Amino acid sequence: MKAMIAGTALAALATGSLAQAQFPAQPETGSLAQPPFAGPNRPVMLKVDDGLDPCALGVITGAGEGAVMVFPAVDSSPDAIDFLSDGEQVWVCDSDDASETLGIVYSRDPDVDCGVGSPVSADKLYTGPCKTGWISARWVKVIAG
Repeated sequence: MKAMIAGTALAALATGSLAQAQFPAQPETGSLAQPPFAGPNRPVMLKVDDGLDPCALGVITGAGEGAVMVFPAVDSSPDAIDFLSDGEQVWVCDSDDASETLGIVYSRDPDVDCGVGSPVSADKLYTGPCKTGWISARWVKVIAG
């Protein structure tokens, strides 16, 4: 299975067939009402956690020489939007227990602050400068948080 995922990921990367994520419009800045996102196409959320940071730091593991596919949704039916390799760090901010997927925030630029290091007062959509997506929980090892 790993070889198939890695091979598919590398083939898609080589052909440039990455799709862009399509999410519902986000509420206006300052809006108190946020639309309820549910189901497989929900964006990554930052969640209240009793004064703790909303995300844990993780690292991609187990891909070997292949790549881990990042999807725009909880399920893997849409095309992958990106690929991550072993050792790349991600912020684990959301999860879907039914599909065993994690909502991640990440940047390949180590100088970019993704803005997930402070507690949030209410659950909210991630709207920071970094990329987001969903990956299988089996590819992430939480290292802090």
